[in-house]
Amino acid sequence: MKNYNLVNLCVLLLQSLAWFTVIFLLHQDLNIMVKIGLGLFFCLMMQGVFSFMHECFHGSANTNKKVNWFLGFWSSTLFGTAYTFFERNHEGHHVRNRTRPELVDYIFPDESAAKKISIYYLAIFGGIWLGGLILPLICFFIPDRLKTSLAIDTKNNTYAEAFNQFSSGAWRLMKIETVLLLTFWISVIYIFNWDITILATLYFFFAFSWSSLQWVYHVRTPIHRVEGAYNLRAPWLIRALFLNFNYNLTHHRNSAIPWQELFSVSNQQETQPLWHRYLRIFLPPQTMPKDIDKLEKTYF
Repeated sequence: MKNYNLVNLCVLLLQSLAWFTVIFLLHQDLNIMVKIGLGLFFCLMMQGVFSFMHECFHGSANTNKKVNWFLGFWSSTLFGTAYTFFERNHEGHHVRNRTRPELVDYIFPDESAAKKISIYYLAIFGGIWLGGLILPLICFFIPDRLKTSLAIDTKNNTYAEAFNQFSSGAWRLMKIETVLLLTFWISVIYIFNWDITILATLYFFFAFSWSSLQWVYHVRTPIHRVEGAYNLRAPWLIRALFLNFNYNLTHHRNSAIPWQELFSVSNQQETQPLWHRYLRIFLPPQTMPKDIDKLEKTYF
């Protein structure tokens, strides 16, 4: 397999530069429309920062494990979470995709419809990102022997199930990353005299955009661990900023394929437009169909 170590390093450096530049410019006296444009670019570019984190989850950002961890830690710090926290969650996603803990789009007979719908909208309107920020901070104060106490309602919650999969070493590492995360953010805010209100506003809109895109590849797909995903077409600029993350089905079929090759190896006839799937994410969860074999993907 082709080595993309240098390319990935350059990509993360460019993302870091873009991150800093946007925040710097938003602190300047610029036209409001320019600031809105910068904010939109930031939200799209930060989707790619998560995609870079995702490469690290799979050990694909760098062939050296320690370097791969550092790249994951750095991208996660810009994103606003502890790397190992997300890495543990994502490892479980490939195991539990389209199983009951991840069927956010369907309501089971033993579930409260009101609760399921409320949690769904809370999640896609920014709650997924917020959980990634807050939970590592909470976990910092929880000793290793009590970590599984956070695994609540694992039958219906894939994120809770992840707490059963932390080793003692991973739990300690997550706490170290959390300290470094806080140290970094406190330092840059102090050194550059950044306005908390500007940062909070920027990350508020990013939290919404990222969270609302998280389930777009999986909702209302067949109940299948691998095929329960979509490849979604997007303009080349969006695809570039996303680091081809929109070719999610191809990734689930072979998670070893680096992001640089996802587009080229995907069947472009086996797709839907990203915008179409994105609009459908705002539909509420539905009653679980009796015949799940009728859940089929359509391409156009």
